[in-house]
Amino acid sequence: MSMVTRCPSCATLFRVTPQQLQARDGQVRCGRCMTVFDGFTGLAILPDQTPPEAPLPAAMESAALAVSHEMPATETKAAVAGDAVAPTVPEPTTEPPLPVGFEFEPIETEAAPATRSSFEPMVKRAPAGADARSRTALSSLPPIKGDELFLEQARAKRRSRSWVWSAGSALMLLALAGQAPYSYRSELVATYPGLRPAVAQLCELLECTVALPQRPKLINIEASDLQSVDPARPGVIRLTATLRNHAGYDLGYPALDLVLTNTKEHTLARRIFLPEEYLDKSKNRRAGFPASAEITIHLDLDTGELGAAGFRLDLLPAPAR
Repeated sequence: MSMVTRCPSCATLFRVTPQQLQARDGQVRCGRCMTVFDGFTGLAILPDQTPPEAPLPAAMESAALAVSHEMPATETKAAVAGDAVAPTVPEPTTEPPLPVGFEFEPIETEAAPATRSSFEPMVKRAPAGADARSRTALSSLPPIKGDELFLEQARAKRRSRSWVWSAGSALMLLALAGQAPYSYRSELVATYPGLRPAVAQLCELLECTVALPQRPKLINIEASDLQSVDPARPGVIRLTATLRNHAGYDLGYPALDLVLTNTKEHTLARRIFLPEEYLDKSKNRRAGFPASAEITIHLDLDTGELGAAGFRLDLLPAPAR
């Protein structure tokens, strides 16, 4: 018995073995059209066919008789009457000739590498009209118990691998779905402020923090002024600024970008003040800038001998801490 499979693209038959199918889980490549297909799908069992014995040629049966008739009559009498033993006629060879039109084809004995899953076609492509008959003949062949067990084990192995891959993919999707809200919790709260209480409770369990969104463009400088504090010390000045949160949700306190200029609007000095530097100690920086709230900032600065005559004040996103 031999196992064959059929290419679904060009209908070419191939002789295969269980070891070749197991090398790539049944995935083989057609040597004629180079199509990759599942060798288990069109697998069938073909019985071994023994060639019929060639009949003996009729010429051998009458070989001896033909020799005796060809001898002359005088020689025949002399052979019978004489004491000498007549020479024996050689027996004809009994090896039958090969049937006309039958040729032996050499079989390649070189083993293919274990990692190669493509096989050279051993049977030529069936002509048009014979495909249906060959499929019917293959489907009517009785399966062998050993090969049927091998096929069933291969199918069960493929089903188990499919189930493992499906379960692993589902777990990865669940892990990704749970990791995305955790990694982008601050952006989620900034986009949907109503989720902040729920995210804050979740962070208490996971020991994480939810940073307030930094939106300096939603905070407006309502008023700002720079005055001298002590006439005896002209270098000591006080910056007063009023900020208002125009967003509909809490924001993180911004950083203040202060630039001191002279009478010609040339920059003399520049400094960035973080929230913990300009906020009163009574305010909690982590609580954030309440929605629609307003705060007033007072900053005392010692400019030395710069002789600042003007200033520029701007708001920048504060770094997360």
